[in-house]
Amino acid sequence: MNQSTERELRELFAADAADAPDELAVAAAAVRRVHRRRRTLLVAVSVIAVIVAAGVYGVHRPAATPQAQPPVTSSLAPGASAPAADLPAGVEPGDPLAFGAAQCVKPYSPKTLAEQAFAFDGTVTAIGPARTGRSTQPPRDLRSVTFQVHTWFRGGSAGTAVVDMSPPAAGAGTGDATSEHVPAYRIGTRLLVSGTPRWGGAPLADPIAWGCGFTRYYSPSVAAGWATATR
Repeated sequence: MNQSTERELRELFAADAADAPDELAVAAAAVRRVHRRRRTLLVAVSVIAVIVAAGVYGVHRPAATPQAQPPVTSSLAPGASAPAADLPAGVEPGDPLAFGAAQCVKPYSPKTLAEQAFAFDGTVTAIGPARTGRSTQPPRDLRSVTFQVHTWFRGGSAGTAVVDMSPPAAGAGTGDATSEHVPAYRIGTRLLVSGTPRWGGAPLADPIAWGCGFTRYYSPSVAAGWATATR
């Protein structure tokens, strides 16, 4: 090979090398393309995940919590009054024995009635001084009331029962009773009575009648409810 030919070949190789792409530039371009593809792939995956999650929520979305519904009133429900036709003469609105009071420590219901130590249907035959008081305890304004028992629902079997209970209004049954929120029972009044022993023990040991609907004027419908609740 002569010098002329060698020189021409070197010039040709130099020209080809000048026209060839830079290795670093090629590598950088390749890296940028890879990054772009990764970003595109991540965006696509994120969109698919959102769509799938929305579909799953639509299928498995929890049902809305049902709103509480008001209780159904019955002849045993708190606040239920005896039918007007069943109330004794002289009973005024607000008489605590004409309805089941709702504002009590132990609300009146079939379940709580069944927890009473004694319950009966009876007619008042006598009213006297309280019998359950103790000298070591603060006195309460109570009266001892004797009943002729027509039906025992629980706690006894005798033909009579004597329990302490809130006193009747002065002049009850005479048309002169004017006190509000005071029971108007008297001798001859028929009551549904329930309660507990005042100091514990047997059902009729120092028995005391409860208010708040647990003792009330007799009503055939309420009496039937008591019979069912105390079975």
